[in-house]
Amino acid sequence: MRSLRFTVVLWTTVAFGIVGAVATAVAYESAWDEATEFMDGELRQIALNVGEGLAATPTPKGHHDSKDEFIVGIWDQSGRSLRGSSELVALPRQPEAGFANTRFDGRDWRVFRLDEPSRTVQVAQRVAVRRELAESAAYQAAVPILIAIPLAWLVVFWSTGRLLNRLGGLAKDIARRSVEARDPIPVDQVPTEVKPLVEAMNSLTSRLQLALEQQRRFLSDAAHELRTPLTGLHLQIQNLQPASMAGGWSRAYGELSAGISRAVALVQQLLNMARFELPAQATPPERIDLSDLVKQSVADHVAIAQSKGIDLGLSVESRVELTGAPGELKVLFDNLIENAVRYTPKGGSVDISLQQLGKGAIVEVADTGCGVSESELPHLFERFFRAAPPHIPGTGLGLSIAAAIAKRHGLTIDLRNREGGGMVARVVCSEKRLELIPS
Repeated sequence: MRSLRFTVVLWTTVAFGIVGAVATAVAYESAWDEATEFMDGELRQIALNVGEGLAATPTPKGHHDSKDEFIVGIWDQSGRSLRGSSELVALPRQPEAGFANTRFDGRDWRVFRLDEPSRTVQVAQRVAVRRELAESAAYQAAVPILIAIPLAWLVVFWSTGRLLNRLGGLAKDIARRSVEARDPIPVDQVPTEVKPLVEAMNSLTSRLQLALEQQRRFLSDAAHELRTPLTGLHLQIQNLQPASMAGGWSRAYGELSAGISRAVALVQQLLNMARFELPAQATPPERIDLSDLVKQSVADHVAIAQSKGIDLGLSVESRVELTGAPGELKVLFDNLIENAVRYTPKGGSVDISLQQLGKGAIVEVADTGCGVSESELPHLFERFFRAAPPHIPGTGLGLSIAAAIAKRHGLTIDLRNREGGGMVARVVCSEKRLELIPS
């Protein structure tokens, strides 16, 4: 699609061209008619007032154009030439009185013949004189329009530039708006022609926010309603005495208990997803000591790691302060560390480090687990996608929730396979989001 500026310039040029052509044609025809009427009158007046002494009249000195001269001839009743220039001798006398156009010696002539009782007078002038006058008038009419075309280009470029700059500013304002923004796009400084488009965008944004809010509320309400009966069912299962059950009953109890635990975990993850992945009410940010937050997440998983015989280590090179929501960031690192511990076999290791990266910082969670294939790496942040072995429990929502929290805080998460087996998850904090604190 062509640009707005190019389209306006093109059609402005076409309009000026059409107006110029019409004005030139009208000016030419009008000047031709006026010149014909005026010069025909001159021819008639000369014929009426010409005398016998014409040939004796000297030609004025100075530069003059021969085609501007009038050719006068006088004949007596017998047709003998009484007076006339040398050119008139060759110019034939017109057969009838009055005005006539004739062509002689390769030139067009306008001739007037006057018959009197004692003589015949004929006055002639080249048609080129009239044509020059008409062309001069047409040129004078066309020149202002030709000059106006480049001036119109300058005006169009200037005016459209101002308009496009205002639209560019509007586009930047829209691009800077977050998905949580609920206030409409202001239309005070928007051009009148663009205002309906902006108002339609505001209406669409309101409908989208309403739909997302309804989706978030439905997901949250459904997960909350499921959590209560599942928690009660889980407690009732725990109250049973598996020791008194024999054989198959004991195994059935174990499978039922594990299924209820997975259902409870899934409901909790659905609640987290409704909270972090979909737009929610903005909360005031806080200054967070990232190193303390990571230490707390590691401490919460020490017992689980020890029960599996996993070496859980932490290395903090620098203290870092980050602006954000501490509860959300805690969930992010909990999910990454929980995944690493879950997919690392007995006797493996999970290493967490916080280190400076230029003027930013990076939190790395590296495990010696099963890893994933390279073709599955791009899909790990998708909801309910699981690349782990089927016998390892999970919901497929942990990484999706972690990615949503990272996006809300301007962080990036990178997942890759670790050399020698396992996975490495890296959370990168840019320099604009944090402040390094001397140890």
